[in-house]
Amino acid sequence: MKIKEHLNCIRGWLPKESNMAYMHKPSKPSWKTYWKTLSIVMVVIVLVGIAFVGVRTYMHYSNPAMDVAPSPYYEKTTNSTTVAIEDIIEVNVWVHWHGYVLPEFKRNVKIVDPFPERYFSLARENETNVYQSQGYGGSYPLKYLLRVDSGEGSSAEFPAPRLYLDDVEIPLSDTSTTLKIAIR
Repeated sequence: MKIKEHLNCIRGWLPKESNMAYMHKPSKPSWKTYWKTLSIVMVVIVLVGIAFVGVRTYMHYSNPAMDVAPSPYYEKTTNSTTVAIEDIIEVNVWVHWHGYVLPEFKRNVKIVDPFPERYFSLARENETNVYQSQGYGGSYPLKYLLRVDSGEGSSAEFPAPRLYLDDVEIPLSDTSTTLKIAIR
């Protein structure tokens, strides 16, 4: 084959009239093209949404502090506001928290409720002011008894409980309970 024949094979056949070479028939868009484009766009949107939710869920799963909704709080009450030495008071603590992801991830929940040890001691030997569970978000009750040991004429303020999710401390908000110790 000659060089001219090779060039014609590569470039294709061109008509002798130049206006015929540039004239082409416009193609009509078909509905199949629109449906294909629409389905591709929908698949891309769904995949991006799944990736976004998956990454966000993994971040909440791996970091308990990120999983907790803003402002977890506690409620602490006692059965009396004024007590005397050797009295036994009941302390009720409710810690309220929940996660973003439903259902919330199963977490190792630990609640430690400190009390002023210079004024009080636990009433029973086997009793504790620590609550541990393997559970989900929500409200966790803690109840224990304290014996008043000292502090006549003073008032004792109970500090906030501490909430640990998978050994990460989560700060709680609310006001502390104050107890007056009366003089006999």
